[in-house]
Amino acid sequence: MRGKHGIAAVLFIAAFIFCPAGGFAYRPFSTEDAGVAGAGGAQLEMSWDYLDWDGGRENMPLLVPVYGVTRRLELSAEIPYMLHEHEGGERMSGIGDINLVGKFLVLEEKTGRPSLVLKSAVKTKSGDEVKGLGSGDMDYNITAAASKALGAVTLHGMFGYTFVGDNGDDSVSNISLYGLAADYSVTAKFHLAAEISGSKHPEKALLEDPLFALLGLARQISDDLILDAGLRYSFNKAMPKWSTTIGASITF
Repeated sequence: MRGKHGIAAVLFIAAFIFCPAGGFAYRPFSTEDAGVAGAGGAQLEMSWDYLDWDGGRENMPLLVPVYGVTRRLELSAEIPYMLHEHEGGERMSGIGDINLVGKFLVLEEKTGRPSLVLKSAVKTKSGDEVKGLGSGDMDYNITAAASKALGAVTLHGMFGYTFVGDNGDDSVSNISLYGLAADYSVTAKFHLAAEISGSKHPEKALLEDPLFALLGLARQISDDLILDAGLRYSFNKAMPKWSTTIGASITF
C-alpha cells in the first residue's frame, strides 16, 4: 500500500485510531472514554505520533482543544499536522484533515452500571490531497463508549462506524472501529495504560485490518498538567510494526 491512496489511508487511520480526545488517563489511549469536560471546562491536548514505514516515515503532531458546553455535552477539534518523508528523500508537510467532534454523556456511572457516551465526528477535507495530506473527501463517524471504575482499574470499551467519503474511488469502503482499554492507578498521580484497538481497513483490496496493542503511562505533574507516552505494536502488516506517541493534557 503506497502512493496517494496509501498515504491517504494512513492519514485516515491516524485521524480515527491515533487521535483520542478525552481527559486524564485517556491519553495515550486510542479507545474512546465515557467522560466529558463538564460545563465551562476547557482542555488542550497535544501529542506527537511517529510511524516508520518500509517506504518512509510519518510524524503526526496533533492539537485537540476541548470545551464543555454543558454538563453532558463537549465539543472539540482534532487538528493534525502531517510530516511525511518518502524513502527516496521527498518530503511533504502541512495541515491534515481536521476532525470536528461532539460528545454527549448519555448515562453517568453508578454502582453496577458504567457511564456511556455517544460521540460523532466529521472529518473535513482540509488536508491537501495532491500532497497526500488528506483524503479529498468528508468522512462521518459515530461511536459509542462505556467506562467503569473497578477499584484501582478503570475499564473502557468502544465501538464505532465511519462512513468514508470515497472521492469517486470505488476501492474505498466504510469502516468499523473498536477498542478495549484498562487504566491502572499505581498512585494518585501515576497511571499505567494497556489497550487493544483496531479497525477495518478502508482499502477494500487489502485483506489485513489494523490491529494494535498499546502499553503506556501517564504522570500528573500538577493539577493542570499531565504528561503521557505510549508504545504501539501492530499484529500484522496493515500498519508499521511499531509506533510511538507522546503527549500532554492541560486543563484550564
